[in-house]
Amino acid sequence: MGIFDIILAGLILCVAGIAQSAVGFGYALFATPLLLWIGIPLPDTITLVATCSMGQAIISARKLREHVPWKLSLTATAVRVASVLIGLFLLKQLVTLDTSYIRLTIGCILCLLTIIQLVWKTKTVQALHWGWAGLAFFSSGILAGICGMGGPPLVLWAMAQDWSTKKTRGFLFAVFATAIPIQLILLTITFGTSILKDIAIGVAFIPLTFVNTAIGLPIGNRWPKKKLKRIAYATLLIIGVSAIVPSILNLIN
Repeated sequence: MGIFDIILAGLILCVAGIAQSAVGFGYALFATPLLLWIGIPLPDTITLVATCSMGQAIISARKLREHVPWKLSLTATAVRVASVLIGLFLLKQLVTLDTSYIRLTIGCILCLLTIIQLVWKTKTVQALHWGWAGLAFFSSGILAGICGMGGPPLVLWAMAQDWSTKKTRGFLFAVFATAIPIQLILLTITFGTSILKDIAIGVAFIPLTFVNTAIGLPIGNRWPKKKLKRIAYATLLIIGVSAIVPSILNLIN
């Protein structure tokens, strides 16, 4: 990554953070395909996004620590880390392919995750079958490993619980705060010590979290949530389609 790439990456991560602060989701969904679009390799992209997310998650989990179901969070982390290994294996195969295949895959995953969140009508219940938890934790790890976008399965599962907002957010932040450091270690083992440079850049971007929050929260408080979510989902679909269509055209030609 050159200086220009780093500046562009910082701007993208800042915009993604503002969107998440305003809407409440979507950091990796926004940042990952855009970082790929400016030419940053997929492993580097995943590392940057994960490092910045880790900083935000640690700070937020600490603030909400009294509301975190720690035993469940650590169970989710254990399952997530185990399945991250599968995701990293798939990622290692993916990065050997042509760039068009990589962008096509990420675009398809982004569109699929966005559509699932759009059509999935989450209903809160007293208790869900343990199988749903296992599926959510396992699929979250695989998606985190292969493309860095492992949040949606966890969010959908947590939103279905009969929990307070603080407990839901505390659970999500606790899982991310405990799982991401291990994910970064596994990325380093898988792709070598060059990943450490991306971790350092990601750490340098963590202060942007405070700027993102200062800008995004007032927007989220001022605009109706439904309107913000419609804009966010529409933007994500546009980003996904803009990754898919050129990739298909390049492969055809």
